[in-house]
Amino acid sequence: MDRAVIVGFGCAGYHAASALRRNGWDGEIHIFSESGAAPANPMLTTYYVSGKLPYDGMFPFGPPEEIAARLDLTLHMDVAVERVDYEAQKVVCSDGSQWTWSKLLLATGARALVPPLPGADDGEVYCMRTVQDAERLQARLERGGVRAAVVVGASMVGIKVVELLRRRDVAVTMADMAPGIFPVAALPEIGRVIEDRVRAKGVELRFGSGISAITRGGETLTASFSDGAEIPCDLVVLCIGTRANTALAGETVKVGRGVVVDEHMRTNVEGVYAAGDCCEGLNRQSGQTQIIGLWANAASQGEVAGTNMAGGSAVHTGEILHNITHFFDMDFIAFGDNRAQGSVLEYRSADGRTVLRAVLRDGKIACLNLLDNYKVSGVMKDYVIRRLDGSGTALYPRGAARLRAEGIPGEIISALEKTSAAINGQE
Repeated sequence: MDRAVIVGFGCAGYHAASALRRNGWDGEIHIFSESGAAPANPMLTTYYVSGKLPYDGMFPFGPPEEIAARLDLTLHMDVAVERVDYEAQKVVCSDGSQWTWSKLLLATGARALVPPLPGADDGEVYCMRTVQDAERLQARLERGGVRAAVVVGASMVGIKVVELLRRRDVAVTMADMAPGIFPVAALPEIGRVIEDRVRAKGVELRFGSGISAITRGGETLTASFSDGAEIPCDLVVLCIGTRANTALAGETVKVGRGVVVDEHMRTNVEGVYAAGDCCEGLNRQSGQTQIIGLWANAASQGEVAGTNMAGGSAVHTGEILHNITHFFDMDFIAFGDNRAQGSVLEYRSADGRTVLRAVLRDGKIACLNLLDNYKVSGVMKDYVIRRLDGSGTALYPRGAARLRAEGIPGEIISALEKTSAAINGQE
């Protein structure tokens, strides 16, 4: 009997297994996971720590046993694949077992980036990526005694950690070696507006200097930075980014910044596929391959991989860099390349709360940031999501009317229409 082996039980692994079954795979499906948890959305971990979401809310597909029954899977929980023998087509596991495969998917995801700095292994240094990370930080905060914290990384995850700490009246410093907040998403002008609003929430922001060491003095830590600054605190949370888990590729599977795949999610090894945060993908806007650490990308790559493992011929058309997040009662939407150069269109509401800034190149939007208008945000979220999932390429008339009613310039609305048509190959 044919056997599909999936290494990694995250978003990509789940969607691959689901696609295998939907496309007629009647062989065995074995999934190996180093953790005992069901697939969790990393962006929901902060909601659990903050108390906004129950524990089960981090797992959008349900508990492991329900997933296994629904998709007829054999789950190997708390079992790590230690080595892949590509010539013999088998995986060697931490429990001593070995399993052969006819199709293999590497869906090993990414891990939180922890720089090799002194003190990074202190017990009061935390990351925020996995369910285990969330449980550990939540338990620490429940014990109490946290008066001051340093969050390293002005990222989407970092700001959520800052928010949950401030809601507990913890004095927080957010630091990043980048010159401003959300360095891979925010246009500088929008970033400065966000920074002012975050400071108004009592957060100290430090940019342009990287963390160099964490030292302990009794019950207190000191976070030291490359500019000589030293900040005393009770704990440090690292939200610097992620690193693709590519170790199992060995010297056989081609690796760049992540596992290299084609548009069918195939690696350079026959019968071996990769999907999700461990592999590279196509940036539909730039036409370049890169690691695209987005939940939507992991889902669509897993879907394509599973379909093709079952004998299909699905093609992954890539993703567009995008972020939709809510923090400190602010909505922030960003898509495109914030390094893009071109003409600029900007809109600010009369009260100054809503700010929209777009960079246009050849009449199309290369980057767009929208801050803080729930009426406009809803329309833009719908537009971005429909464009990304292929269910629509234009603003609905009602949506366009809402944007006009809220004062969004017609030039921006027209550029949105033109951009979506170009990206979806209709020009």
